[in-house]
Amino acid sequence: MSEKKSLIKNTSIYALGDIIPRLLSFISLPILTAYLSPSDYGIVNYVNTLSTFLLALGFLSINTYYMVFYYRCENSQEQKKLLGNLSSFVILFNAVLVIILLLFGKYFFGALGSKIAFYPFIIIGVFTNFFNIFSVLPASLYRLLERPLPLTILRIFEGVITLIISLVLVIYFHYTALGVLYATLAVNFIYAFIFLYITRKHIIWNLNFKQIKVVLAFTLPLVPGAIAYYVTNISDRILIDKYLNLNDLGIYSTAATIALILNIFSFGAYRAFEPYIFKNWGTKDFMRIFEDIRNSFVYVLLIGVLCLSMFSKEFFQIMTNVKFYHAYWYVPMIIIGVYSSSLSMLYGTIITAKGKTKINSVVSITGATISIVFNIVFLPRFGLITAALVSSFAMTVMLFISIWYAELKISHSKPIFSLLLVGTSIYTMVYAVPIDNMLFSIVLKSIVSIFVIIGISVILAINPLKLIRDFVKK
Repeated sequence: MSEKKSLIKNTSIYALGDIIPRLLSFISLPILTAYLSPSDYGIVNYVNTLSTFLLALGFLSINTYYMVFYYRCENSQEQKKLLGNLSSFVILFNAVLVIILLLFGKYFFGALGSKIAFYPFIIIGVFTNFFNIFSVLPASLYRLLERPLPLTILRIFEGVITLIISLVLVIYFHYTALGVLYATLAVNFIYAFIFLYITRKHIIWNLNFKQIKVVLAFTLPLVPGAIAYYVTNISDRILIDKYLNLNDLGIYSTAATIALILNIFSFGAYRAFEPYIFKNWGTKDFMRIFEDIRNSFVYVLLIGVLCLSMFSKEFFQIMTNVKFYHAYWYVPMIIIGVYSSSLSMLYGTIITAKGKTKINSVVSITGATISIVFNIVFLPRFGLITAALVSSFAMTVMLFISIWYAELKISHSKPIFSLLLVGTSIYTMVYAVPIDNMLFSIVLKSIVSIFVIIGISVILAINPLKLIRDFVKK
């Protein structure tokens, strides 16, 4: 198999490993919302988001060092020692982090004004994160070994098993929020041992503090940017918990879950386009190639934005409990930020290709600052609408900074006009012209959506059938 075909194959397999678990989460939404209250759903989303943040904090970007320096080791023995040393340090560091949180976490979250009980909810998230760290370096190892299939199969089974256990605990044992959290904790606990087992032939356990000093000198400058990125995504939920109530947190989290489905579209498309960008970087036709890729990416994103926003009300009415119906109102507001963050990936690739990786940290820190400050100032006064709009505003500012530093001399008029067309259509059909009859609403919105898609196809000069064929081929 040629190098190009191998790259495309591996990229596609990795994408499936990321996309399918997200689809499973989406599939479980109608079932869980039937058995969970908005408060329960808010607790689950808060704890899961917190676990993701703790993972970034507890790993100190060490997996980046491992990916960069694995092939710089002199032999396989040194590669095994590197994995063993990094794994030992990460486990030790996170064990200390768990102890600190056990001792002082209750007071820390109390100072934040959290309404979620530290015991048992947040402490479950702490332990879930601890067991999750066992999978990160082994996952990086399998990427380095170019063996994506075993990793993808494990990820898919992890998502399926977590879903099944969650539904059993919630539906049959009535554990509500605790059922979902216990399921995630149990599966991460089991998978920690699975990853230890499958990497046993690739690791020599040791703890070399001299090497760890070198590692931290490389990774610590990357940490502020990584932490800031997650702060941008978690701060709205923390501040909703502080200034509003758990019911509001649940409504917001549900709306965000629908909006974040766009990531499934964007991540799959980006995975297909990313190798092509790096392959053509520096060629004389790169600007034209990138503009074509950008327009195609924008086209895919805008169709996702249009469909998810336009039919969000009907989705909630058909698929969720009545307690969640009005969550649809926030979906279009939140999805603007998802669109901006997805497009930022494309320009971030150019910044990385130019070697200006510190700019990505600056972008993340800027977004985190905007998110925290604006939510603190406006959230207590204006409620959930603040969280939705501030999140999108922060992500859009981050996009503009990325475009600025990418320094590409290409036109931005087509994406702007396309976005205006989609945005105007969504505002009109979702907010300006409310329709009570569901069937009539679906028919009318479908007709409008078809015309809008035709419109952005013309503006962006995209042939939808050709785009699908090229995407499948890549």
